[in-house]
Amino acid sequence: MNEKIALFGGTFDPFHKGHMELLENINRELRPDRIIIIPTGHPYMKERDGRKITIATDRVGMLRAGLGDAAFKWEISDIEVKKNSPSYSVETVEAIRDSLTDPENADLYFLCGSDVLFSIDTWYEYRKLLSCIILTVTPRGSDDLSRILIRKRELEEKEGARIIITEFKGREVSSSAIRDNIEACRDMLSEGTYEYIKSHHLYES
Repeated sequence: MNEKIALFGGTFDPFHKGHMELLENINRELRPDRIIIIPTGHPYMKERDGRKITIATDRVGMLRAGLGDAAFKWEISDIEVKKNSPSYSVETVEAIRDSLTDPENADLYFLCGSDVLFSIDTWYEYRKLLSCIILTVTPRGSDDLSRILIRKRELEEKEGARIIITEFKGREVSSSAIRDNIEACRDMLSEGTYEYIKSHHLYES
């Protein structure tokens, strides 16, 4: 049986309970052998839009603090954080696959929200990326599931993509709202992440 490796990339600015709930669900539904969390080093699409991103060391710190009480095994990859240039998902996935002891007998589950399902064909070398992964999509509660299933079938037939839609439905969480008012959104943060934010004076105006 192939090794199951779940890959979860993101800015994590900050890491919040919506992220944790997704990971907990993936652990229940997929039973992966490894869960690798990949904080983005230079999220070029957000930086291009003029958004200031918290430095990577603090985003990794918030991740570690938030995952401290997780009931599943996890690891953080600094593969993108160490780069001085923008990272593309296809390059990250290929590098992780190359680092495996037995890459031919491993399945890489690329965790994402439903928005990725509709935008992935705009990504850099997306066809190569789709050939390397099992796209694992978690819809949000307000999503139109019939539309998601139509898009899933379209990508499977047109691109040969392998796609899973999780039974779990994620909730809407606004990272920008959390950054704008930590105290009002404290219930969306683990105690560890909240304490890290406060002790490092993050998101203070």
